[in-house]
Amino acid sequence: MVLRRLAAAVLLAATALPAQQSSDTAMGLFPFLVGNMDSRASEVVNACTSRGIDTIYCSVFRTTSALQGDLWITDAAGTWNPAWGPVRPGGAGIDLRTLIATAHASNVRVVAVLKCFSDNVQPTDAAHRQYLLDVIGWFVDQFQPDGKPTYDVDGFALDYVRFVSAATGNSPTYVTNFVRDVKARIGVLSLHAYLLANRYTFDGPTYDLNFASYASVIASLSSQFGQHWEQMARYVDVMMPMCYTADGSIYQGFVEHEAYVRTASAYCRTAVTNGGFPSRRVCPVVKTYTSTGETTTTTTIDASIVGALNGGASGWQAFRYGTMETSWWPVLAAHATPGVNFPRPGTALTVARLSAALDTLSSVDADQSSASLQVAVDWNDDGVMDTGWQPSGGFARLAPSVGLQRFGLIVRDNDGHLSATRRRWTSTAPLSTNAGAFFASQPVNVAIQVDTGVAAAGHAYFVLASLSGSSPGVVWTPGFPVPLNLDPFTDALFAAANSPIFINAFGTLDASGRGTANFVLPAGLLSPLALRTITWCALGTTPGGSPAFVTNAAVSFILP
Repeated sequence: MVLRRLAAAVLLAATALPAQQSSDTAMGLFPFLVGNMDSRASEVVNACTSRGIDTIYCSVFRTTSALQGDLWITDAAGTWNPAWGPVRPGGAGIDLRTLIATAHASNVRVVAVLKCFSDNVQPTDAAHRQYLLDVIGWFVDQFQPDGKPTYDVDGFALDYVRFVSAATGNSPTYVTNFVRDVKARIGVLSLHAYLLANRYTFDGPTYDLNFASYASVIASLSSQFGQHWEQMARYVDVMMPMCYTADGSIYQGFVEHEAYVRTASAYCRTAVTNGGFPSRRVCPVVKTYTSTGETTTTTTIDASIVGALNGGASGWQAFRYGTMETSWWPVLAAHATPGVNFPRPGTALTVARLSAALDTLSSVDADQSSASLQVAVDWNDDGVMDTGWQPSGGFARLAPSVGLQRFGLIVRDNDGHLSATRRRWTSTAPLSTNAGAFFASQPVNVAIQVDTGVAAAGHAYFVLASLSGSSPGVVWTPGFPVPLNLDPFTDALFAAANSPIFINAFGTLDASGRGTANFVLPAGLLSPLALRTITWCALGTTPGGSPAFVTNAAVSFILP
């Protein structure tokens, strides 16, 4: 009672203060609970932008049992594996691509939410964990012909990433390792997790605001649900403790709701700091629905958000859109920095064989110029950035080989807000010859042309040859498969490099990334090899000698 009176006194003293605002605000959107929302994308986005809400968390998939789940979005490309589960059962759900396009047009971000486990499949099920990774892979590996992702989400949020309705004594290793694997799978995209922050663990069974210690809460959440907040902070970019509270049998009034959410937020902030990642975003999820035995009001929502921000949270998420009442929206708006506060990545890519020129100046932000944004590029989309933070502008990429390539881009504004996107592109053949066939009975002069594009200007190249074809080939060094089978002919021409019979086999690419080798022999010398095929390939290294590229294979058929 004393604690409650003290908190009430503090509250009264603060009533004249303006509402605290956050520039990291979100709305949960769970279409499967609403129905068919295909026609409501603009409605949802407009409702968010007019209240300063920056991010929409959209439920896209929900586990129903081991190796089964429901996809709650339109299968835009028709590639969903029906063995994984049904698509939009009963017609509920949403066209995610329409929602993303509508949201991105207003700089609003969209995070895809997946329900991971349930009371009939727990994190200990290795096959189901792999199944979930396959589902996530389905989202991240689909691209449109223009190179944009089919589902250009800004991140993934894991719901029910825990033991569900299970006894205590659960190892957190299963959950921690699973979020680690998801983070590795999604590349530059941000990873979010809904965290259990139940009131009983924090304040039960008496609910007198005499909260359990930080150590006790972390240990209890770890043992019962497998969520060790400090361990998860290593991989989760946005920690979202679910602080669902409203007037009813447990708490009543502003003071109690504020104190509970504040404590949960403070403990989560402590956890990410203790875990070694103090800058992780902490965004508690607050209750904007009414359930049996509890009544949500403008006061309970206000108290929850104030508690979150008082506890050191970065922002908040309202759960959920389909249950919002008209009178609640002004409360959210009062605690949101006006406007949309996250940047929107933009890319323009020009490709010339192995070279790509990336321009990021089409990235935008409502609060600052495009040129003042900072960007970082992950050329392999593996989650490891290949550049540091640099001013938005132009970047050059040399593909290591011919074929599909992808990269990730993160954009940062002056307030530290991050947004990411990915793109896929195709590098094309840089090696060609002037002779797809030649006569052994005539003088031979085959020009082998290497044209990588400007990204390899100044790099060294070496042309190789073989009479044994291109498959299966060999590996030069990890990540650089060579489409050439080495044989005695390879050795012979290697020894003859830069001699009169193999001119400029080894050289330096010019400012345009071009170089030409010539294979020159007098008439008749290759007659014993008539009706055989020479396969050509080139390797490239940086000026410092590191492996840089492998070309395609090209062939020259030897006629009699």
